[in-house]
Amino acid sequence: MFKYYFFRFAGWICPLLPAQFGYWLFARFADAWFFFAGKKQTTYFANLRRVLGDGASDAQVNATARRAFQNLLKNYFDLFRSHGITRERIQAQLAGVEGLDYLETALKQGKGVIAGSGHFGAWDLVLQLTAVYLDVTVVVPNERFAPEKLFQYVLALRKSNGIEMVPLDVAPRALIKVIKRGGIAGLAYDRDITKTGPIVNFFGAPAQMPDGAVQLSLKFGAPIFLGFSVRQPDNRSYVYIEPPLEIAKTGDPARDIREGTQKLVAVMERYIRKYPDQWLMFQKVW
Repeated sequence: MFKYYFFRFAGWICPLLPAQFGYWLFARFADAWFFFAGKKQTTYFANLRRVLGDGASDAQVNATARRAFQNLLKNYFDLFRSHGITRERIQAQLAGVEGLDYLETALKQGKGVIAGSGHFGAWDLVLQLTAVYLDVTVVVPNERFAPEKLFQYVLALRKSNGIEMVPLDVAPRALIKVIKRGGIAGLAYDRDITKTGPIVNFFGAPAQMPDGAVQLSLKFGAPIFLGFSVRQPDNRSYVYIEPPLEIAKTGDPARDIREGTQKLVAVMERYIRKYPDQWLMFQKVW
C-alpha cells in the first residue's frame, strides 16, 4: 500500500509546485533511478538497442536512456498535477501543434475517430488537447493493476474534461459506443496486451502489435490517426498529428488487419527513430 499513499501524497503536493521546479525535481529522481538501478531495466535497454542499431556506442545508448528515464518521470509529474485540465493549462504545456485540423475535419463526418500514439513523449497531452480544443468525448482503455485502490486513483488522475478512462476488460463496448456517437477512441498502438495481434515488421524484426485500431476502423469506418507529443528542453511539448491512415478493405480480413497494422507501425517507427529518447517502452516488444 506504500505506492498508493505515495501517489496520493504526490497528487496533493505536485499541483502546488512551480512547474519548472517540479520537472527539475522529477528529472533528478530519474537520474537517481538511472544511475543506481537503471541497468536492471534490461527490457528497456533491449528495446532501445533495437531502435538505435548495433552501431550505437554504449555512451550513445546510456545518454539516450538517461533522457528517456527523465521524460518518463516528467510524465508522472504531469500525471500528479493533472487535476482539472483546462484549455489554458494545455496551452501552457504546448510549444506548437500541427495537424489538429485533420482531426477536426474527420470528426465533422460523424463516423467517430480512432486516435492514439505509442508510449511516446507526453502521450496523454495528445488526447487532452483533442478533448478540450475540439470539445469531443475521448474514451481511453487502461490496463488493470493492483491494488485496486491505486488503479482507481490513477484512473481519476488521468480523467479530465472530455476524457473517460475505462478498465481494459470493459473497453471494447465503451470504444464501440464512443465511435458510434461520433467521439474518439483513444488507443496505445505499441503494446499488444492481449497477445492476439498480428506479427509485423518493426525496426527490422518481427513483433506482435495490437490490431484493435485497424479492426475498429474496418468494421465501423472510423479513420485512424496517430499523434506524437515531443517533449522539448523547456518541458513544453510539440504535438504532431499525422493525416488519417489509409486502410485497404480487400475482402480478406486477416490480410487487411495485418497490412493495416504494418502501416500504422511504420509511422510509429519513423517518429521513434527520429526521437528515440521519447519512446518510453519498458515492456517487452520483440
